[in-house]
Amino acid sequence: MAEERSIGVVGLGETGRELCRRLMQAGKRITVYDLDGDVRRSYPVTSPQSRLAPSLTDLGADCDVVVSALADATQLRAAAIGDEDRQGFALAMRPGSVIAHFGMGPYKDILRLTGQLGSGGIGLVDVMSCGALDGSETTRALDMLVGGHADVIDTARAALDALGSVTRVGATGTATGLASLRGYVRAARLIALSEAMLIGRHAGIAPDMLARVFDGPVASGPQCRALTGAQSAPLPPHDLQSTCRAVSDAVRFSEHIGVSGECVAFARDMLADAIVGDGGDDESTLLRHFTSMAAADG
Repeated sequence: MAEERSIGVVGLGETGRELCRRLMQAGKRITVYDLDGDVRRSYPVTSPQSRLAPSLTDLGADCDVVVSALADATQLRAAAIGDEDRQGFALAMRPGSVIAHFGMGPYKDILRLTGQLGSGGIGLVDVMSCGALDGSETTRALDMLVGGHADVIDTARAALDALGSVTRVGATGTATGLASLRGYVRAARLIALSEAMLIGRHAGIAPDMLARVFDGPVASGPQCRALTGAQSAPLPPHDLQSTCRAVSDAVRFSEHIGVSGECVAFARDMLADAIVGDGGDDESTLLRHFTSMAAADG
């Protein structure tokens, strides 16, 4: 019986390292790589279960399933297809192999890349994790929503089943679209929360009191204390730029499937206007933006 081949992981940031940890914890052998040389050299290869690939080509040649923890489809394309600096890992993979992408879109780029990889016999599935991949939920199995053809997902299960539960949500790109819509929900909460905080401040209510009222399940996205400048626990790594990119992709996703995205587009424009108007990129930028608009109207 042939020995089970290792699972590839490309992208060794916070998400990639957490995926590596979980795969090894499940008893899988992994071969890893990162596009950044400094990140590659800093990765601790301390277990016989893990191996650092000398190049992207070696990664592709060693693995039938490669898990992408790269940030978005642009980085994945550069790593899989290659660019002027290096040959991509997908060119060395055997026909019938699969890439499971845990990063963002844009949605249309995921579809385009699916076609490019498919011409070489390589499948692509996109994965949205419903839980955190920052090491904060170290014992909980991942709940993964996966887009892709059923037979391609079955091939990817060599890696995905080791990480948690898999639910197919549609064709490739669907999970990316859902992740973008999740960004829209966060943006809508952020806009509504900023408006509510602004009204309360104009009513003379203390910022700490507003945070006390709005923090928690009612505003289970951005924390109010960060918007008021009050002391609080550190925020999860969400910034206005990444939220805005997700909302922009949600607009394209809705347009592609023939659904009006007017509300989503409104949220996108509000975020973009705040970024340009105030020159900041954290979520408190939106509250400052609303405050400056109110001052101008007054």
